[in-house]
Amino acid sequence: MAIETFKFLTPEQIEHFMTYGWVSIPSAFTREQAQAWTKDLWARLGYDENDPLTWVLEKVNMPVLNTIDVRDFAPKAWGAIYKLSGGEERVAEISRLWGDNFIVNCGSAKLKGRIVGPRDLDNWHVNGDSFIHLDSPNQGL
Repeated sequence: MAIETFKFLTPEQIEHFMTYGWVSIPSAFTREQAQAWTKDLWARLGYDENDPLTWVLEKVNMPVLNTIDVRDFAPKAWGAIYKLSGGEERVAEISRLWGDNFIVNCGSAKLKGRIVGPRDLDNWHVNGDSFIHLDSPNQGL
């Protein structure tokens, strides 16, 4: 039996994904890339970053203005995506584009200082709520 070489994922990461339906990809992109991509976030929201009184909504679904090809922005993440999907040909073309349509959870004054899990809050976004995780240990690889 041949031993597979893993370029983007370790065997442990693959096993974690197959067991839990998600995987962490450390250093998928840099802090500088994230900062450049979010630099206009507060202006787009129309909120003052330093004044929570301007944060009118607890959650804002921002529309996409810009997209970037994940293969260029985060090659390590792209490698994990296509590996876990079973090959590049299995990934929809539109899934290669990441957008700046951020979901921003601002919070509220009544929650200030309290530690509450996002799933326990009304109307908050939690990654993984909007898609179905793989449930078969043999799917995707």
